[in-house]
Amino acid sequence: MKDGLRDRTDVPTTSGFVNSPPALVVDRPVLPEASIAAASSALSSPARLHDACREEIARLSRIVRELSCHALLRGTDGSAMPLSTTGDGEVSAPLSCEPTVSAPIYDCDGSAMASIALFENAGLVVEPTERILRVLIRSTARAMSERWFRLFHRRDWIIAARREDETHASIILAADRSRKLIGADHAAREFLKTAGRRFEPGLTIAEFFGCDFTPGRGRRYCDVALHLQGRDASSPWLALITPPDFGAVHGSGRERLEVHTRPRLDALDSGAIAAEREQRGGLPARMLRSIEEYIDLRLEKGLRVEELASHLGISPSYFARSFRSSVGLAPHAYVMRRRLLRAQELLANTDLPLIDIALATGFADQSHFCRRFHEMMGMPPRTFRLQHR
Repeated sequence: MKDGLRDRTDVPTTSGFVNSPPALVVDRPVLPEASIAAASSALSSPARLHDACREEIARLSRIVRELSCHALLRGTDGSAMPLSTTGDGEVSAPLSCEPTVSAPIYDCDGSAMASIALFENAGLVVEPTERILRVLIRSTARAMSERWFRLFHRRDWIIAARREDETHASIILAADRSRKLIGADHAAREFLKTAGRRFEPGLTIAEFFGCDFTPGRGRRYCDVALHLQGRDASSPWLALITPPDFGAVHGSGRERLEVHTRPRLDALDSGAIAAEREQRGGLPARMLRSIEEYIDLRLEKGLRVEELASHLGISPSYFARSFRSSVGLAPHAYVMRRRLLRAQELLANTDLPLIDIALATGFADQSHFCRRFHEMMGMPPRTFRLQHR
């Protein structure tokens, strides 16, 4: 397969369909090869989602019943399944019927595969309640999309991230150890589109984050929280890295797979990242802010690890280790990215010659600056300036 995209048909199937996350029912017999195609066509998107996302559906169903509303999982093929049933049967629900609230659920390739539709009963839902339900339905649909993505990419490293200052700007990526992207959710693909790019297997994590961030650093079997710099000059990302759990992949227990694929995006916040950072030996938030400000004020100078460590009053080796745990980049790489981001601002907002920009951002000469800028941005500084004027 090209660019690290692996064949998934060798994964044991418990629900009888191929190239989709497996259903979590472990007592269902494995179908012979001859039956796979028939079983795949027999299982609609609502049926597969109902089986895979039971935790999210059960939580939503309880609220829907309390409000005496009616909710459906509706597939893009026209099939539908009521959320309050056990999942043994489907119902026919015309797509033309307008729900009170609805939200899309996305497949692993970013396309819409189904939606959650809620219908009120005879005006029982008042306006404030409807606003709350709208948030709830969207949150549930987002969680189900994430669960589905994690099931499909359960053999890969999963990166769930959101902008630090934008609650709704979140993405999910699947990557291998060499930083090659294997999958991206709907939001990540839309993010690339806004930058004039599109997702293809084989892109690197550098399309979103720091160039030398590598999955697999840190603990091997636990989620790792990171504070990552963005590719451009925008706000940083809060990220949670989930390693593959091959015990969950190959084991027969439903519980372990449910835990491994549980949605994480709603758990991302600055407090959790800071606590995780300090737990694994990262810099405390106060020290990290101090060193980030110190670096930004001295980008035109030569910054050595010894100087940065001295500013915080700690040893160079401890500083380098703790800083990398905190931001996912070595000190030298972080300084280089801050210099290049400052250069982007100067290119876009001033008419300074390239040599002046190079010296103002700490580069020895224009040649060194141009080479580094091209490595990061994929274009020369002059081209960047033309595109951002």
